[in-house]
Amino acid sequence: MLTGLGLSARAEPAAEPAAAVAGPTQAPVENGPGQSGQGNPQDAAEAARAREIQCLAEAIYYEARGEPRRGQEAVAEVVANRVRSRAYPNTFCGVVYQRSARTCQFSWACDSRRSAPRGQAWQNAREIATRVVDGWDPEVVGNATHFHATSVFPSWARVYRRVARIGSHTFYSAR
Repeated sequence: MLTGLGLSARAEPAAEPAAAVAGPTQAPVENGPGQSGQGNPQDAAEAARAREIQCLAEAIYYEARGEPRRGQEAVAEVVANRVRSRAYPNTFCGVVYQRSARTCQFSWACDSRRSAPRGQAWQNAREIATRVVDGWDPEVVGNATHFHATSVFPSWARVYRRVARIGSHTFYSAR
């Protein structure tokens, strides 16, 4: 189960250089009366939680908005599994917007022309994301950390163990 913001218990946080991680716009945390530029820790924590929910909801929406709810939950679970893994960044935003010099982990994250999320599919994605960020484990695909659309078969799929096919996605875990 994830705790708090879905941050892992790892001592060393994964680096997320600002230039390499594109993500949702982050609104500044405003200071209340009598706060000398420090910000209210509770407000800062809530703002961080909201960013994590936004990032995970975007992953669910752009990866699985046309899938059955179980498929959307499976995508959320894969992202959560990566957050828990030492091999990936330890935040939802870090995982969702992780990229190398040339590619993004999720192709839509590199597409600056994507449409804004909307409608019931966005509401469903936000509801699932909120539950997962708050610690719920959908228990749909076990410890899967990878998935792809069934219309493709990436070379990396041979390295992993197939654990499920839900809707138009196939899910994998380490062997």
